[in-house]
Amino acid sequence: MTCSYSKEFSSSTFTDVENVFIYEYLPLSTGDAVKVYLYGLFLCRNKDYDQSIDDIAKTLNMSVSDVKDCFKYWEEFGLVNVVSEEPFSVQYLPAKTAYSNKPRKYKAEKYTDFTKGLQALITGRMIGTTEYTEYFSVMETFGIKPDAMLMIVKYCVDRKGADIGYKYFTKVATDFGTRGIITAEKVENELSSYIFRTAEIDKLLKAMSLRRQAEIEDLTLLNKWTEELGFDYENVLFAAKSLKKGNMKKLDEFLLELYSIKCFSKEEISSYLNNKKSIYELAIKINKTLGIYTEGIDAVVETYTKKWLSYGFTENALLLIASYSFKSGKNQLADMDELVDYMHTRGFIDLSSVDDYFRKLSETDEFIKKVLLSAGVNRRPNAWDRENLSTWKSWNFTEDMVLEAAKLSAGKSSPIAYMNGILSNWKNNGVFTTESIGVKDDSQENYNREYEKRREAAVAKAQANLDKALSVDGYETIYRRLNSIEKDLAFAEINGNAEALNNFEKEKQTLIEKQKALLATVNLTVEDLSPKFKCEKCKDTGYVGTKRCDCFDKK
Repeated sequence: MTCSYSKEFSSSTFTDVENVFIYEYLPLSTGDAVKVYLYGLFLCRNKDYDQSIDDIAKTLNMSVSDVKDCFKYWEEFGLVNVVSEEPFSVQYLPAKTAYSNKPRKYKAEKYTDFTKGLQALITGRMIGTTEYTEYFSVMETFGIKPDAMLMIVKYCVDRKGADIGYKYFTKVATDFGTRGIITAEKVENELSSYIFRTAEIDKLLKAMSLRRQAEIEDLTLLNKWTEELGFDYENVLFAAKSLKKGNMKKLDEFLLELYSIKCFSKEEISSYLNNKKSIYELAIKINKTLGIYTEGIDAVVETYTKKWLSYGFTENALLLIASYSFKSGKNQLADMDELVDYMHTRGFIDLSSVDDYFRKLSETDEFIKKVLLSAGVNRRPNAWDRENLSTWKSWNFTEDMVLEAAKLSAGKSSPIAYMNGILSNWKNNGVFTTESIGVKDDSQENYNREYEKRREAAVAKAQANLDKALSVDGYETIYRRLNSIEKDLAFAEINGNAEALNNFEKEKQTLIEKQKALLATVNLTVEDLSPKFKCEKCKDTGYVGTKRCDCFDKK
């Protein structure tokens, strides 16, 4: 059930007003301010009159802006609290509590001449108590003399017209007061300087395609640039012309930027702009080469491009690195950043050294592709392959010998591991040419047959153990990740990314612990998954493709 008062009933009731409001606040406030306060108080007492700020303004025959200003006026003295701007919401507070925040009282006789002079300047409306109070407050705060304040108001009226709001007058006065311009003489000098430099300000505005009149605030900025920062006016104008869709605020920011790097002359500014333009253009070119698009090119320049250029990389070198990153599938800016850091630490910086590095890397990968195809493996070369090739070459094997080993490994379950075994055997037996591969004595033939027999048995047993392990719930996921994480570790190490390397190492250790726990549930160990066998003579254990006991190595 809902109960409410009718409007007729509400009109016969009363709205209480605290006496402290009447004798402390009402005398010093304008009629509009009091009207707004009382009507708002009435709405608080009568909830059935639910009105928006627009409704209140219409009822009181005032503008919405003036109603808001009145409420904010009372807020200054703690009588109300503006809870929300949109929608506009006000909460009334007890006048007794706010008594300590009562309006500041000014001696009327002190400002008698000022109030008369002010009203004479602003002829289009009657000046209320609230507006006078604002002027008095600024004058008292900064010590601005009444005749100086009148000169400021006259300037504003001449520039903007008498119908402009008083807040503009007080804003200009506050700016003057902050800079110590508080006497009529100082105000006159400031305005004379402004009038003298108006033509200069107009040129700046025109240079930035701004269609407005010069303001006193513009003079403040111009004085800052020419007197404090030390720019010649012609160089300020040159900077203004270089801005696209500029304004005085952007010009101020640009001149501060130039000041920070000590660029003052036209030549220095022009050189800086050209260099800055080329950096942005390079950032865009790199993005295109990587095949990506970023909205905030400023962030790309600050985070990556400037850093790479500071390392000493040229534009062509960076574009070459970007091209390689795209082709290798690592085409994000963060990926390229890792590669650039890696090459920087190893001294591959100029175009020649960068090109030579990628050329050798390409040649290596092309040979590895041949090796993989000869071994029956169809995939792209990776870091592990490059490490293996480096090891085989350190054993003094030629590329022809590596390819022969690859051919002999074709069809095996683990061709690359099998290649390691073959090349290790050749190394230990002094077989380094293709001609000597077929020269074997009977003991070597027997050795090979015995080794192959045991190897096949060990592989079969390891595969059976692996199948058993894969039947355990959750093991396959861990097994696959342990296999793939080696590539991540290799790439992180090559790129010199210590943080990523550390994270992958931690992840690997965690996976190994989980792997051991799951294998234990089916009475297996990690070692049971690798092909291995024992020598009947010395009982030493050898793993297929990695180690054999001394007995077999010595025939």
